[in-house]
Amino acid sequence: MNTVRSFSNSLFKSWRLLAITMLAVGALAAFASPAQGAAKLSESEGNAASGTLAVTDRAILLSYHDGEDLVQERLVHRQVTGTFTGAEVAVVHYVIHPDGSATIEGVETCSCTIQGRTGTVTFIDEGTVSAGGDISVLRESIDATGGLAGISATLNVTGSVAAPTQTYTGEYSFGD
Repeated sequence: MNTVRSFSNSLFKSWRLLAITMLAVGALAAFASPAQGAAKLSESEGNAASGTLAVTDRAILLSYHDGEDLVQERLVHRQVTGTFTGAEVAVVHYVIHPDGSATIEGVETCSCTIQGRTGTVTFIDEGTVSAGGDISVLRESIDATGGLAGISATLNVTGSVAAPTQTYTGEYSFGD
């Protein structure tokens, strides 16, 4: 019986990941803006990044219990200001623990402008929310298009999950 349950859970998680990936790709395609080409900075020119992320809309796509944890797949839209300026859409996997803390994994694409260059940059996120509501997320770029092609960025997102905005700091550079 445990073997059947493990297989079922594994199969469910595989289908869930496939569904989330398909939703993310569809949502990102719907919000990606046409990119404009621009000259790239050399890889050695690292730059500091800072700004804010403000949630403009969110929806829970899936919600279920896994033991004592509540698992949610969320579609989140944010407005980005500061070094990265634009709008982003994210699919975020939350695991909310009984004590109120949570672990977060996500993927988002920002239709952004950075130093006058416009394009899209896709990030992966890993982080936590404390039982008190403090968020700490490491965000790393994994892909970019248009004028942002070749960007490498690492950002730290912090703040209160209940606040209207969270802040980000980090660095980025453009490669060849």
